[in-house]
Amino acid sequence: MTPDTASRLVVVDARMARRRRTGVATYIRELRDALAEAGPGDVRVEWRAGPPALPRRGRLTSLGNLALDLAWLHVWLPLAAWRGRAAAIHAPVNWAPWWSPCPVVVTVHDLSWERTPDAYPAGFRRYARIFGRRSARRARVVIAVSGATAEDLATLYGVRRDRLRVVPYGIRVDDAPDEPREPFVLSVGELHPRKRLPALVEGHGLYLESAPPDPPPCRLVIAGAGGSDEEAVRRAAGSGCDLLGFVAPERLVDLYRRATLLAYPSAYEGFGLPVLEAMAHGCPALVARNSSLPEVGGEVALYLDDPTPAGIARRLAEVLADRAALEERGRASRRHAATFAWPVAAAATLDAYREAMR
Repeated sequence: MTPDTASRLVVVDARMARRRRTGVATYIRELRDALAEAGPGDVRVEWRAGPPALPRRGRLTSLGNLALDLAWLHVWLPLAAWRGRAAAIHAPVNWAPWWSPCPVVVTVHDLSWERTPDAYPAGFRRYARIFGRRSARRARVVIAVSGATAEDLATLYGVRRDRLRVVPYGIRVDDAPDEPREPFVLSVGELHPRKRLPALVEGHGLYLESAPPDPPPCRLVIAGAGGSDEEAVRRAAGSGCDLLGFVAPERLVDLYRRATLLAYPSAYEGFGLPVLEAMAHGCPALVARNSSLPEVGGEVALYLDDPTPAGIARRLAEVLADRAALEERGRASRRHAATFAWPVAAAATLDAYREAMR
């Protein structure tokens, strides 16, 4: 390794990419691929995955994984950067090492523990607040995945706006030919309280009770699991609701291609990747009008202003009445999604690295 090469090395924490079936894991994997496709340049990026996670067997292994995460982020990762004579560390999941031998770039996906605190245990809120604020304030450059997240960082954590860089997620737009949509509404994501899935299930049930036979009423299909609302969702689900749990990526693509509509009534999102994924596959999206969701959905998405079960039922009835209009909106959704590109995100991320290394 030459001194010049060493001086441009960026070490990236990739630990979450192989552990979490979430938008954050997708962000790491897709960014890694996009940076690799960009080819060699003046910055060399090394992805460090850290030790493997313990199999989930209950509370004890969860605590063990937490200990591994803390040791990796705050001890092993900065030591790896020091041994490799790295010029910067990129912490791509909200929290940066407590200390670092070089400048730090941190990607903040959301401040959900601040905006929807009741959805999280008190211990997690304390940890997230302490480390989130410190990480954002001490990082040389802070990447926010949406303008809404950047605004949260500035107003809630006092991060200087000249250190904030908005770099949205990208997407790979589906180029498969359009096929007829099937009569089901899709929901994607973890069954977390801020996602409002019990309200969606109840609202969908109210919609089914009064839906006319033509066009055919849409079932509700939920692709996701985990989260403290899982039992509530299972209790609320009736005969018109299918709970699939987590699905493989190829099956999720198939669901996006076949669904009539994506329903995403979340109370808060730092980005809302399932909305962009659905649109990239030609599936129109009905989303709550808050946080980053209007940035992602733009003028093409359909919006939900009343997230109560009754409000969801009314909106579903309105939207699902005209299937031809939904098909046209799906085509427009694909064109809109094409404005979000991983090569653009990769180039902006490299610029953030260069800025941090000055």
